[in-house]
Amino acid sequence: MTADARLERALATLRRNGERVTEPRRAVLVALASSGDHPTAEQVVAAVEAGPSEVHRATVYRTLETLSGLGIVTHVHVGHGGTAYHLDDDTHLHAQRQRCGAVVDVPDDLLNDVSARLHDVAGFHLDPAHVALSGRCSGCHEATPTRSEQ
Repeated sequence: MTADARLERALATLRRNGERVTEPRRAVLVALASSGDHPTAEQVVAAVEAGPSEVHRATVYRTLETLSGLGIVTHVHVGHGGTAYHLDDDTHLHAQRQRCGAVVDVPDDLLNDVSARLHDVAGFHLDPAHVALSGRCSGCHEATPTRSEQ
């Protein structure tokens, strides 16, 4: 889906839910739709500041929080307490590469068996959408020396 289509879809969702499309909301949505990645709040601030709108950085943070609460934006907690954002236009989970920090999308049904087992064993309802699985990709794994090589 193109950035313009993603933006229009998010704006339509706002309008359909009776929410206003303010300049800060539009600026944040443009930044997220154009990103194609999982930017941090600081990266969203930088993108908004680089655009034509004059939106204060504190307003960007509040807008990200508001749009997350409205279900237009999804936030995911990544390693070391960071948070990344993306438009909630498709359902998926996240994995973060430990070595390079990249966040990648993984299928949303990936943890269904784990979720069912946790519920059966501990009565626990897993909500994996807001945290990133942590690990190494094959490239990072190959580049990391094993204990015997150290």
